[in-house]
Amino acid sequence: MIPTLNRVNELERLLQSFLYQTQKPDEIIIVEQGDEHLSTIGLKHHNTLPIHIYNVDFESLTKARNFGVEKSSGDIIGFLDDDIVLTKNYVENIKRFFSSHPGTLGVQGVITNFRQGHTKKVGGNPFVYSLYNVFAKFFLLNNSSDKNRLLWSGRNQYASKVNKIMNCEWLSGIGNYHRRVFDEFTFDEFLDGYALGEDKLFSYPISEKYQKSLCVDPEIQCEHHHAPLGRPQDKKWVEMKIYYTYYLWSKLFKKRGFFAYLAFFWASVGDLFIVFFSVILFQNTFKFLWWHIICYAKLLFGKHI
Repeated sequence: MIPTLNRVNELERLLQSFLYQTQKPDEIIIVEQGDEHLSTIGLKHHNTLPIHIYNVDFESLTKARNFGVEKSSGDIIGFLDDDIVLTKNYVENIKRFFSSHPGTLGVQGVITNFRQGHTKKVGGNPFVYSLYNVFAKFFLLNNSSDKNRLLWSGRNQYASKVNKIMNCEWLSGIGNYHRRVFDEFTFDEFLDGYALGEDKLFSYPISEKYQKSLCVDPEIQCEHHHAPLGRPQDKKWVEMKIYYTYYLWSKLFKKRGFFAYLAFFWASVGDLFIVFFSVILFQNTFKFLWWHIICYAKLLFGKHI
């Protein structure tokens, strides 16, 4: 199931990787939220892949995922971003995993270019990225690890260093689930637009209720190419990062009391600290830091969106 928003070239590249799969999926559902008005005739691979396209009149990743689930018919429902490229045995390994782990409710694979993609986000310097990861772990911010965990700060650890099948607490946007999961859980449509954190809000409650029901399998592999089109930029990105993280924390961890509040506060201080040093190192502008200060101040005084 592929939500997309005006990214025809990236979508074509993803579909190209489906052509070379050792096993094809039973259906590929594309939910186009933009003004491209896709049709199977307009896609190069419509004759060789089981593509179903739905053009919708909203721009919401969570609504698109829920809509796609309603239109799907398979027992296993997998999600992909449109800027993903699959290895040739991606679908086969998903089917193999569920066949050999019938009690598991969900699985995701690994992103083989994760480190390269996130190094690019901090200016392309591997040392700067490694340094960021050290500070991020110290301040309970998003960081790279050997498992998918949610922290009491509302931030996460992402499984980028996996060499065997492991249980995890949440699945990313490349998660695959048994259909029965959707009898009980849906994506939170309060998160509008790009909907940062929607994967955690959806999957973490599954692992809370059904212990050890989610896994990461390193044999399921893909690349993520982080297309800039369709992502919030500048001030809108900062607002979404801070407010949506606060929303996630409020729904999942606020109920845990004092230590959860302390963790969120500590991570917020750490975020400002790291942004400040990114300005000092000329990775970002002072305006970028100011946007962070304003957003956190609004949280402090209860005036956030």
